[in-house]
Amino acid sequence: MNVRHSLFRRVLPLSVIAIGLIVLLVLFQNITTRLADLREAPNDNLSWTLSQVEVEVLLLSDAASLVGEDPSQLKDVRRRFNNLYSRVSQLRQSSVFQAMREDQQFLKYLKMLEFCTKKLVEPIDSSDDVLLTKIPDVLKELRKVRGIAHDIALTGIRLNAEETDAERADFTDLLVIAAVVSAALIGLLVIISYFLFRQHKKSQEVSAAIERASTRLKSSFDTSLDAIVVANTNGEIMEFNEAAETVFGYSATEAVGAQMADLIIPPQYHEAHHAGMKRFNDTKSPKLVGQGRIEITALRKSGEEFQIEIAIGHAEDENGSIFVAYIRDITDRLAAEEELRIARDKALDADKAKSNFLAVMSHEMRTPLNGLFGTIELLQETRLSKKQTEYIGLAKNSSDILLHHVNDVLDVSRLDAAKMDLSPKSFDLKKFFENIITTNQTTAYSKKNQLSLELGNMPDRNVWMDDHRLRQIAYNLIGNALKFTTGGQVKVKAHVTSGLELVFSVSDTGIGISEDNIEHVFEEFYTQDKSYDRMASGVGLGLAICKRIVDLMGGEISLESSLGNGTKFTVVVPLLLDDKVKEIIEIIPTSYDPKILKARRILLVEDNDINRHIVREMLEKDGVIITEATNGLEAVQMAEEQKYDLILMDVSMPVMNGIDATKEIRNSGGLSAEVPILGLTAHALPREHEKFITAGMDACLCKPISHEILAFNIEGLLTAKSRGRSIAGQENAPYYLNSNIVSEVKDALGDEKFKNILNDFQIEIDGLIKSIPQLIDASDYNELAAATHKSVGSSGVLGAECLQDSLRVIEDAAKTNAKDAIISEHSNLSDIWRITFEQLKAL
Repeated sequence: MNVRHSLFRRVLPLSVIAIGLIVLLVLFQNITTRLADLREAPNDNLSWTLSQVEVEVLLLSDAASLVGEDPSQLKDVRRRFNNLYSRVSQLRQSSVFQAMREDQQFLKYLKMLEFCTKKLVEPIDSSDDVLLTKIPDVLKELRKVRGIAHDIALTGIRLNAEETDAERADFTDLLVIAAVVSAALIGLLVIISYFLFRQHKKSQEVSAAIERASTRLKSSFDTSLDAIVVANTNGEIMEFNEAAETVFGYSATEAVGAQMADLIIPPQYHEAHHAGMKRFNDTKSPKLVGQGRIEITALRKSGEEFQIEIAIGHAEDENGSIFVAYIRDITDRLAAEEELRIARDKALDADKAKSNFLAVMSHEMRTPLNGLFGTIELLQETRLSKKQTEYIGLAKNSSDILLHHVNDVLDVSRLDAAKMDLSPKSFDLKKFFENIITTNQTTAYSKKNQLSLELGNMPDRNVWMDDHRLRQIAYNLIGNALKFTTGGQVKVKAHVTSGLELVFSVSDTGIGISEDNIEHVFEEFYTQDKSYDRMASGVGLGLAICKRIVDLMGGEISLESSLGNGTKFTVVVPLLLDDKVKEIIEIIPTSYDPKILKARRILLVEDNDINRHIVREMLEKDGVIITEATNGLEAVQMAEEQKYDLILMDVSMPVMNGIDATKEIRNSGGLSAEVPILGLTAHALPREHEKFITAGMDACLCKPISHEILAFNIEGLLTAKSRGRSIAGQENAPYYLNSNIVSEVKDALGDEKFKNILNDFQIEIDGLIKSIPQLIDASDYNELAAATHKSVGSSGVLGAECLQDSLRVIEDAAKTNAKDAIISEHSNLSDIWRITFEQLKAL
């Protein structure tokens, strides 16, 4: 395309000049012709002829006048008439007067002159005697003709003058056009000369640039770190740079002119090399040329074969086709890649070992925790003394703390394995922070701290983000601030920027962080004070998890602190606004109907004696008939021979594990091949649960397991077909109490005060539930909103989060007079409160 454009630019000026010269030649030819015409133009003859007509009339008149005195003048009269008649005929017939005859006035005079002359023909052609007698008539007629001849002469001279002026004007225009074309051609020639000069200068510059490029190319060729070998189509080496000398061991003198096959190609590839060269020479179709980098084996002068990376290019020069090969010795790189591969494999093995370790630790820790939780739950259902209840509460609190630490470790594992996913939902950001403050106030009071909230710009509608993970970040930061501050202030500030970013900070007046420790606070398992008497407990995972979650959300977390002057953490995360103004939260009750479980035959497969005992005790209270198996093989045999309503299957067991046992049961075709199988496992990693479901389990619960959640999920599996719903894992089951908050409140107040507050709370919620229908009937939605708002705060202080969410739904509905939504949520509220109160009493 560029070549065509360049050719067009060169041809166009030449074409314009050629056309201009042709036009100029045509103009000069026309000028020459016009000049010749002007030279030959009968302008004077025309004027003379026209004036002669009048002269002839006068001469004829004079001759006729003399006839009376001298009759011999008749001959002269006839001669003068013939001259006049000849002049008139010339005016009528001559082509010279054609243009004049086209003038109407001239033609009129000419016709009158012809008419008069024709009248004189008869007397003039008569005999002398007759003519003598008619001379007076002739003279009379000639007096008429004299005026007409004068008018013809004047008109003709005028027309001739006009025609001459027109010809001069045309000739002038022709000269002007010729001058313009000449000037244009001269200008064009000047421009072309200028461009030719510039082109010549550019050509000189290009030549100099080509020379410089050639010099650089030669320098690059000589100094290239890669070996460069140039060969012709016969396989002869034409050029061999210094790097090629180093790589192959030959000097350029030895290599140039030699065959590539004899120098650098191993013997086993000679045949393929010659075949490839022959194919190119025959078909001009290369196989390796232009294929990018190719790894092959080459040969050194020493006879050593080694791996190279080669890229071959093809070019044409005055001698024909040439091949340019860029060659790199990759021996060291391959060795380094092998080392990296080994290191990668070791890292993968280490990561797998880490995952296995976490899975095993999860199992080994959760299995005894299951026994501990189950035993505590069973003990709480027995009659205990006040001291025993206190001890059970302490054991429950310690178990919750241990489970929290285990969950933190597993959160880190999920983040490492990129298995933690965000689950956005719609919620009110302002109420979110108000609830965070409310639920942490008790902890703040216990350490004599002032916990305050300052909200800036908040959206007027719900936001769309993962509130659970955001709450986890906020709880960790506020918990840390309260943990390391005594008798001080903890401030939480939050606002949303115009760019839809949530910015919230937690600042305290606590002990602060030393400069040496600031860069380590987000590291896993890092604690600032490692002494035995440190002021707060923890494994050092909270801030590390916060950092990882914030990164997952696409945000940033930063801190400002100095030892003894408090600490400020700032979190910035992006958010989306929800198109809906509010969201009605659907509360799914976890209560179950013991009647559905009564007399059900369940096979319990568990190798741990304690766990079997606890599960049996839990379910036998609901009338379940329990049959036990201590390993997977026993379970397979029993499931083939007997029909059960459901199988509770542990995963890690001797002889045959739960996964293999599930597969065997499903494939056996036995009496219990199609019954629901609920997995019980201490493996908390999501990918492990996916494996269990794939093996054929209908659902999976993660230890430790409470009686109510276990019974609820068993009921769900037993009635799933009739209800048309599926049961998810324990982690998806709705929560009722935040055990950490309840434990902290109880520890801060003591048993007696906690019991009194619980009684007051019971009276408050029972009264609210009873008053809701009355307030609905009275359409007193303002009072209903105020009452539920008060109970929302109370619920948050006591950690009754599920109850708090339900009350919020009613409060929001009351503010918008949404009667149907209030009635619908009121039916859920009673069940949620019953279960919540039972759990509060059990603590």
